[in-house]
Amino acid sequence: MGILDFLFSSPKADMACDACVKSFAQMWATFNSRGDAVPGEDAYQARSSPLPTTVPAAERLVAIGDIHGDYHKAVRAFRLAGLTDEHGRWSGGQTVAVQVGDILDRGDHEIRILLMLERLAREAEEAGGRLYLLNGNHETMNVMGDHRYATPGANLEFLGFSIWRDFCALMKRRSGCPAPEGQLDPLEERRAAAAAASSSLSALQMARLRPYNWLRSRALQPGGEIARRFFAARSTVLQVGDNVFVHGGVLPAHVEYGLERINRETQSWMLGGPDAPSRAPAFLRGGSAIVWARAFSASDERRCDCDTLQSVLQSIPGAQRMVVGHTIQTRGINSACEARVIRVDVGMSHGCGDGPVEVLEVLPDGQVRRLREHKPPVLVGPSPPRHPQHVPQQPHHQHHQQHPPPQGPVKAGHVAAGAASTAA
Repeated sequence: MGILDFLFSSPKADMACDACVKSFAQMWATFNSRGDAVPGEDAYQARSSPLPTTVPAAERLVAIGDIHGDYHKAVRAFRLAGLTDEHGRWSGGQTVAVQVGDILDRGDHEIRILLMLERLAREAEEAGGRLYLLNGNHETMNVMGDHRYATPGANLEFLGFSIWRDFCALMKRRSGCPAPEGQLDPLEERRAAAAAASSSLSALQMARLRPYNWLRSRALQPGGEIARRFFAARSTVLQVGDNVFVHGGVLPAHVEYGLERINRETQSWMLGGPDAPSRAPAFLRGGSAIVWARAFSASDERRCDCDTLQSVLQSIPGAQRMVVGHTIQTRGINSACEARVIRVDVGMSHGCGDGPVEVLEVLPDGQVRRLREHKPPVLVGPSPPRHPQHVPQQPHHQHHQQHPPPQGPVKAGHVAAGAASTAA
């Protein structure tokens, strides 16, 4: 019997196993010495634990901007921040680090980076620190099915992920092991994904421009393996002490809608399922979306809406500063509005400016400084003026190319109107 005959034939009764390997994919990966390069069985499991919105202040706090598929720059950024050692393992001790989103698009190493960050987050927690990962506009775009900025190399990575995923699932089936709850037959999924790729002229055109986009859609759509494993486990906005981290910007309408509600509803949409929203929430769509807003990101500080920023921070208990990504800062990490906002996207990805590797460090006295490879640290603005509010102590929980953002209808009470936005 050939391997294909074995995989695709009907299972025999005498092939049933009494105790299936808990993680066939991990066992096979270990056998082949693939390490972090191959997702394990838990790739099929949703990360549905409640997401943190507010966590206590940290003695040492680090922020890392947009990575955009550049694995090697990501490794250098974590090393520069003192978070990893020469072997790539967590060495930051009790440091709390926040990556502000936009792992996807413009680079070839998306899944590789996602696996690395997931591992580092686990190692950080074991060491008493934390690595928090946020969703950016490119994560939400891809879950929506917009793959215009995926590179051919990244799609080949998704092809490899898909082949490996289906191979492992079929091998377990042929061994008599039951499918994990909620996991459909992989061959049926492949056929459905291929059919969906040619279901409309726009989908067909995108598939022609970007080969294997249909496999990308399959993994990234709401409920897909990558969406539910990685992105559904991430906050969209997170306050660490008096610092509010977000990819685009928190506007008054977002605060009014509720930051915890934004995290919760984004997670519900990404997890998919029969009770999940059929469309991305309004606060993720349009120029004023929380992952798209640029009201505080203009390089020319005179164009920053400092009054709105101050109003937002005063409306969030304990907030003194906002840290944002999304908009490339060609002069490096910098501050605006009396250091009430720090901009950390320096376009360091090879596919998005190839800027120098930089990270942000927040000092215990409230000062912030920029760390840049081969350069001494530089202070970034003064400490922001304080107002007499404090963060309630809660335990930790587990541009170079422009285009309009995905648009959604504007409804009363929804987060909508705002400045025009372009992708970064």
